[in-house]
Amino acid sequence: MERGPRGCMMALELDWSESKSITLARAAAADRPVLISLLGAQFLEHDVRLSPEQLAVSVDGVLMDPSRGLFMLARMADGAPPAPVRPPYPGAIVPPAPQSHVVVGLAFLSFMWTLEYGGVSAWLDVLYVVPEHRSHGIGRSLLTAACEASLQAGCVAVDLEIEASHARAANLYLRLGFRPHARTRWVKRLRPATY
Repeated sequence: MERGPRGCMMALELDWSESKSITLARAAAADRPVLISLLGAQFLEHDVRLSPEQLAVSVDGVLMDPSRGLFMLARMADGAPPAPVRPPYPGAIVPPAPQSHVVVGLAFLSFMWTLEYGGVSAWLDVLYVVPEHRSHGIGRSLLTAACEASLQAGCVAVDLEIEASHARAANLYLRLGFRPHARTRWVKRLRPATY
């Protein structure tokens, strides 16, 4: 089963010891609880503490207006070793995973018009794989699908940032054709977040 990332259903065979199938698909409104849970876990790994309510505002903003970006989910098909579902922090929403598919990773792309690239660019804001499922090619598959989704959305480039100490992520991005900018990203908050 393979379609482009707009309707985005792609089945992939990755390097599990037993043959397991991973499906990559664009997230829908029904995926809201699992998006909030996975994003909470991802941010917690980077010591960013956002409540489920704060994450819900951000997720809803994208799910209600697809021109802002898209979420892609990686699901492991039936028969795969189940990943333990643990709340990323106290009070986090952890939805029950369907028996036939366990969500094992996500990517989030945000779209913007840029002068530098002369058109729409995608910002890969999040690439996250559940720790128990890392080192099996899921992150690479999500990144490849995110680039394809960006291309199909009319983007001319994909930008991202990584922490300087995250050599493993840097190696993945280098292997897939990304190159570092000789720049430092700066930010100034103009007002508190709307959540």
